Amino acid sequence: MAGIFDGLTNLISSILEIFQGILSTILSAFQSVFSIIQNLLSSILGLFQNLISSVFDLMSGAVGFVLGNIVIIGVLVAAYVGYSAYTQKNRGGGITGGKKRA
Repeated sequence: MAGIFDGLTNLISSILEIFQGILSTILSAFQSVFSIIQNLLSSILGLFQNLISSVFDLMSGAVGFVLGNIVIIGVLVAAYVGYSAYTQKNRGGGITGGKKRA
């Protein structure tokens, strides 16, 4: 009689362990899915942060290039204005370019 009782106890224990294993597997699968979603969202956020940072770095490089060359651009504009004034004065028109009206 004790052998039958021990056998039934072992059978019920084994069935409960099977359900526990199935439940543990399902919970582990959900945890893995949530972990994947969390990593995906974190990666997308990091991607946008790097994209914005790269765009600002690019713009600061372009602005730095223009500001670095502003002296050269100013000298070229001043030379053009001076040349225009000189050629206009040599033609006899004066720098203002026209006669005053009364």
